[in-house]
Amino acid sequence: MEKVNELEEVFYPKSVAIIGASVESSPFFLPMSKGKLKGKVFLVNPKYEELLGMKCYPSILDIPDPIHYAIMAVPAKVVLDAIKECIKKGVKTAHIFSSGFSETGEKYRIELEKELTKISKGKIRVIGPNCMGVYCPDSGLYFIEGQPEESGPVGFVSQSGTFAVDLTTMGKSRDIRFSKVVSYGNAIDLDSSDFIAYLGEDPKTKIIVTYIEGVKDGRKFFNVLKKVARKKPVIALKGGRTKEGARAASSHTGALAGPKEIWEALFKQTGAISVKSFEELEDTTLAFLYSPFPKGRKTSIISVSGGLSVVETDSCVEVGLEIPQFSDDTIERLKEIIPIAGTSVKNPLDAWPAFVYGMLPDVISIVASDENINSIILEMRMVRFSPTAPFATLEDFIKAVAEKCHSIRDQLKKPMMISISTYTPPEIAYKCQVTFQNADLPVYSSIQRAAKAIFNLYTYNCRQMRE
Repeated sequence: MEKVNELEEVFYPKSVAIIGASVESSPFFLPMSKGKLKGKVFLVNPKYEELLGMKCYPSILDIPDPIHYAIMAVPAKVVLDAIKECIKKGVKTAHIFSSGFSETGEKYRIELEKELTKISKGKIRVIGPNCMGVYCPDSGLYFIEGQPEESGPVGFVSQSGTFAVDLTTMGKSRDIRFSKVVSYGNAIDLDSSDFIAYLGEDPKTKIIVTYIEGVKDGRKFFNVLKKVARKKPVIALKGGRTKEGARAASSHTGALAGPKEIWEALFKQTGAISVKSFEELEDTTLAFLYSPFPKGRKTSIISVSGGLSVVETDSCVEVGLEIPQFSDDTIERLKEIIPIAGTSVKNPLDAWPAFVYGMLPDVISIVASDENINSIILEMRMVRFSPTAPFATLEDFIKAVAEKCHSIRDQLKKPMMISISTYTPPEIAYKCQVTFQNADLPVYSSIQRAAKAIFNLYTYNCRQMRE
């Protein structure tokens, strides 16, 4: 618990220095210098007196103010001297952006990392080397331009810098916001276990997402994950599950990746949600943000294509869901508003007239009220719309559908997942995405991706209920 509290200083520094500041490292310091740390961001580079309108110091020791957090963007061979100066300055945390250490596999650079570990141990907390560091909008820490200034309930612990960048930038378009994100690279000091433990106690973090290539202390990681996953959802993507992937992980961050069977058993025993791709990680995060837990696996698909519905039924069943038949009452009610010819009032529901002529909100209500159905995937495949009362425009129709889905989710506590077909014209697809996201509904690019997210919600809830 002591280390958990100690990490508060890592995420909420009062001042930051960029060692090796340059135009190339400006994505680090420009966003910070304009935000909550304005006036507390200092540049260090003996080559410049000024950089992009900001004063440059020859050394961190020349900065008159105390420095709490230092970012190192210098060649690997210079890092050792830089860390010594940080220790002398009394810096609390060093984020080593620089690469060129054990991940290269070269003996000299492996020894360089060992020496760096020896110098810093017990004197300064280290993130990295070979990583992007910390993004914390509440404190004003950023590691790339364009990261949202507003915070959210998701914490992300990533061994990969690219994934940390991608999830924060791509998540922006899907209404995923973050409390804290950390890319920790080679992890010579602070590692995934430390950060997950911290986020488990962080009141601003409700969902934890992690990408891991390997850990150095398996028992510590197991114990932390088991404790945290009992309190908060932990969504985990393990890189290096195959022999080839493990080799790539070793050259990426120097991580030692064990057999996939061990990792799958670990995630199962701890209660973490194991995902197999970056897309599934993002999809599942979205589901936890904007959906209640399904009470069962029974799902309905509402679409406009009989053939597509057959294929997607297979994909839903393959990920672990069930596609049951509607009750007789539901079928009779659907027949009253959907013509039988050219449609199917069975589950999956081929209801193209409801899309074209505006009866979709009523169809959704009927399906959602069926006790055989625990969740709904609505595929918005809008290729034709006939303006009819009460929807004079397509925009009015989409808004009404979104409002109906929102109210059903909140009243009946059933997941309402939206899939926007790739066959929908881009301008209409964009209107659908914006409208449904504004209604706080999760939007997916395929029925299969929505189905997998539902199943992950279901399995997590089952585990929690067994605890």
